[in-house]
Amino acid sequence: MKVIYCAGEQARVVLDILDRSGNEEEVVLVDDDADRHGNHFHGSEIIGGTNALERLDPERTRGHVALGGNPRVRLDLLSQLRERGFDPFSAIDTDITVASTAQLGKGITINARSYVGPDARIEDGALIDSAVNVSHDVHLEAGATVTPNATLAGAVRVEKGAYIGAGATVLDHVTIGEDAVVGAGAVVTEDVPADETVVGVPAEPIGGETDG
Repeated sequence: MKVIYCAGEQARVVLDILDRSGNEEEVVLVDDDADRHGNHFHGSEIIGGTNALERLDPERTRGHVALGGNPRVRLDLLSQLRERGFDPFSAIDTDITVASTAQLGKGITINARSYVGPDARIEDGALIDSAVNVSHDVHLEAGATVTPNATLAGAVRVEKGAYIGAGATVLDHVTIGEDAVVGAGAVVTEDVPADETVVGVPAEPIGGETDG
């Protein structure tokens, strides 16, 4: 059995990936919106909130956190699944290219038309959205999020909980600090400190911290 945490739009993406990859296991969802308990979401039952996990057998059930927009919350929920004994499963689209030397963690998501290059390292709970180019030797730390059509050039490092906006480009050997945010369409030419938000071409800081 598989259980998906959070019955939102990202869950719909994960369910589609599972369907197209030939998944034959039962899939259920948990969501803390009580009004949705007992309903079905794209063919799978929402069995309850977080407490519903206690009714599942961790030895026979794997879990996934389907949450796109808040990396830190995703990591927290992934930790909760692990604390309850659930082994995370990854949702990896069949329409992607992953180099044979890339290292993929647990509980990750990789959406359609994305590329993960040689010796790239994708840590647990990271999310790579559609049509993302992750070049050679890129390191995405736990919970890092890269949204559609972004490009990470060679040896880029995206630290824990950082967020890369749609269509952004991060140039070679640049580090995006922990919980930093790169705005949509930005071109990042130099390191971004932790908790900083950058936008524009070339990217410049606007201040503020992430809400994750």
